[in-house]
Amino acid sequence: MLLNAFLTEYDESLGNELNIDPLGLQVIWSGFGQQIFQNRISSISNDIRNFTLNLFNHFLIKSLVEDDSIALGSGLKRVYDGKHDLRFKHACLVYLENLYVYSVIAHENTAGLESTGVLGISKARRGWFDSTGNPSLTFSHVPEAQVLARQTLLGVSGRYKTPLVEMGFFDRHYRYNLPTATVLWKDADALISITPTLSRLYNLLRPHLQDLLANSRSQPKINFQDIPATLPEALVEAFPSSAAVGARTCGFWLSTTDLDRGAPGALYNVLSSPKHGDGAVANVFEEAMKQPLPKDAQRKLVHVRLLEPLLSELDLLFHLMLAEKSQPVKTVWQRWKALGRNASTLAACAAAIKADSSMTTVLSTTGQARLQGLLNVAGQGDADAQMDALLSYHAFIMENRGQSPWVTRADSKQLKIHVRPRSEPTLAERPLGGWVHQYYIPQFRHFLAGLHGVAA
Repeated sequence: MLLNAFLTEYDESLGNELNIDPLGLQVIWSGFGQQIFQNRISSISNDIRNFTLNLFNHFLIKSLVEDDSIALGSGLKRVYDGKHDLRFKHACLVYLENLYVYSVIAHENTAGLESTGVLGISKARRGWFDSTGNPSLTFSHVPEAQVLARQTLLGVSGRYKTPLVEMGFFDRHYRYNLPTATVLWKDADALISITPTLSRLYNLLRPHLQDLLANSRSQPKINFQDIPATLPEALVEAFPSSAAVGARTCGFWLSTTDLDRGAPGALYNVLSSPKHGDGAVANVFEEAMKQPLPKDAQRKLVHVRLLEPLLSELDLLFHLMLAEKSQPVKTVWQRWKALGRNASTLAACAAAIKADSSMTTVLSTTGQARLQGLLNVAGQGDADAQMDALLSYHAFIMENRGQSPWVTRADSKQLKIHVRPRSEPTLAERPLGGWVHQYYIPQFRHFLAGLHGVAA
C-alpha cells in the first residue's frame, strides 16, 4: 500500500546504469578532497543534526559504560561480555536510533520538526503502519532489532562514525578512554549541560536506558506506547531540524572540527559569504586561494586546482566515446576538436600535476596507481594514442571490478559501446577548464546551512 505511489514499469535501460565511475576517478578526487576536510565532511556525513545526535548518543553510552553502579541484567550478561563489549554498544546505538526515528514519526505534525534527512524513516514508517502506531523496540545488536538494514553501518552511528573517530572522540572499536578524548568529552559535557533541550533529554533518557539494561531478558523489548510520552517529546524537541540543532551547537562544532581554520576555513569563509557562497566549485576554490593561508593549507587547495582540469578533460573524452552505439575513432577526435580541445590538451593538464612533487604523497596506493595511469594516458603522443590508452585504462579498471568495459574497439578504426549512449555536450556545457567533480563542496554547503541555522 505504501509503495503504490512510487512503483513504475520496469525500465530495461536502467540496467547498464548500475555501473558508475567507469574511470575510477572517485578514489583520486575524494583523496584530495579529504586532504582538505580530514574526513569531517563526506557524501554520507554532512548533516549537523545527525552529527549532534550521534555525539549525544555516544555521550550517553559512555556515561553508562563508565558508571560502575549500573550493571547489566542477567539476560544481557548471557549475551554480552560486559558494557565494554562492542556488540553491547551497537545494541545501545541501534535502540537509541530506533527510538528517535519512531519519535519523529509520532510527532510528525509538530511545528518546526523536519523528517527529511532522518535516516531510516522510510522503513520505520512501514513498521509504524504495520503496528498501527505501536512498534516494538528491541534492545539488541542483531539484525532483527534494526529498523534500517545494516543499521550499524548505514544508520546515524555508521555514517557519522568516521568524523568522530578522526576528531578523536573514540577509536573504531568505540573505546572512549583515549588520551586524545579527555578534553573533547569534557567539551561535549559542557555543550549538553548548557543546552536546555539536550540536558532535559539526557536526564530523561539515561534512567530509561538504565531500567532497560536491568531487565532479565536477553533481548529486552518495549512497545513504543509504553514509553513515557515525555521522552519522545524531548527527543524531537532536542533534534527537530538541522537548522535548529545548528543554531544551538554552532560554536561547539566549529571549535571541535576546525572546519573554520586552514584550508577548509578558507572555503568556509567563501561559502559563508553572500557574495560568493553560491558560486561554482571552481570559483569557490579560486576565491579561497585569495585568502592569506599557511603554505600547507594553501597547498591543499592548489592540489585540487591542478588535479581537476585533467580529470575533467579525461571524463569528457570518455564521454565523447559514448556518444553513439558505434562510431569511428576519427569521429571522436572531431567531436573533441569541436569542443576546443586538441592533442596537447591532456598533456598540458598533466604537466602541471607532474611539476608538483607534493601531489604524489596524498593518495592511497590504489589512488596513486590510478593517477599515474591517467598521467600515462595524457602523455601519449597523439589523440588516437591517447584514446587507445584511455580504453586500455578503462578496461583494466572494469576488469578489477569483475565488470565488462563500457566501450571497446570493434576494430582499429571503430568504437562500439555496451551501455546507453550519452548525449554529446556543447562547449557551453563543457568549457575548456571546466570542472566536473565537486570535492565535497555541496556537502560542505549543506553542513554550513544547518550550522548557521538556515533551513535546507
